[in-house]
Amino acid sequence: MTMYTPVLWFYAVMASLVFGASVYEAVVVHPAWSRQPPESFRGFVGTPISRMNIPAFWVPVAPLYALSGFAALGLALWTGNQGLAIIVSSACAIVGVAWTLVYFRPMIERFLNDGGANAPAERLQVEARRWIGLNWIRVGLVAISWWGVLSTIARHG
Repeated sequence: MTMYTPVLWFYAVMASLVFGASVYEAVVVHPAWSRQPPESFRGFVGTPISRMNIPAFWVPVAPLYALSGFAALGLALWTGNQGLAIIVSSACAIVGVAWTLVYFRPMIERFLNDGGANAPAERLQVEARRWIGLNWIRVGLVAISWWGVLSTIARHG
């Protein structure tokens, strides 16, 4: 067994974990804070759902997800096992995490930690709706990543 197989399986586990957590957040957590900004921003902090310490989950998981995708792609290219599925899967993982670091994480910190930073309510409502809509695209990237790595495992064995 080459190093490619365990790295591919680790990436599959990470993609599955991130996909499940992303769907859970989009369906359960995000509606709790985005319902009626800025009141819902302030109301979310301190509620039972916000006590989950979401950053404690994502801080180690997101980099491991991107790095495992990058490692799986690198080993696939090195061992000659590259295929379209692993290339697309890894690209979606890396782009999704980079987008998170550049846009999603700073915006959610502004929303929840700063309560909207005294921006007008109408602007916060528009920004929250945009964030939610773009997040569904991000969930789509994670779904493609998940599909790609599982397809590669099915093909590779």
